[in-house]
Amino acid sequence: MAVRKLPSVALFVIASASLAPGSTAHKGSRPPSVVLKFYLQQQFGVNELGMVAAARAPVSGTFTGFGLEVVYEFNVTAGKSPQSKPLGYVQGTAIVVNNIAASTTFFVQNVIHYDNGNVRGTLSQQGEWTFSSVQWEFAIVGGTGVFRNAYGFNVGRFISSTPTPNGNLITTYYEASVFLDR
Repeated sequence: MAVRKLPSVALFVIASASLAPGSTAHKGSRPPSVVLKFYLQQQFGVNELGMVAAARAPVSGTFTGFGLEVVYEFNVTAGKSPQSKPLGYVQGTAIVVNNIAASTTFFVQNVIHYDNGNVRGTLSQQGEWTFSSVQWEFAIVGGTGVFRNAYGFNVGRFISSTPTPNGNLITTYYEASVFLDR
């Protein structure tokens, strides 16, 4: 499997950029402790590695074969541009768990390393996502530093895909509703 066929994996990667008072929709009686707003700069062809080959070839209409596993590390920024203020990075894995003629589904686990100069910590998250143009959501299942014992959800959306000399730069935007019990 060529690395250039993996841009859909990038849409799973979640990261964080700036703290803002909670404003993302939520269930329950209280708003999130913080809402992290960020852009993820996913440079495919440079910062990912295929660890396990697909167990079967992609079916028509999908991007990757069942069982493919990718390990990645991508930059987190405050703005759409890859040159905007750096806020950290995200490391994780994505595995193709289902591919049918209409879509490919990934299981993603990653850790967001966040540092805006004042706030430092990590967020762990996981979820399943189907490659599509609609927003997606992942569960925040823990954290360290200022995010110790965090929980919540992270909603992402596709911004752009730009060919580069080394592969493809995919930019995605996220808003993570983080709850902290303190």
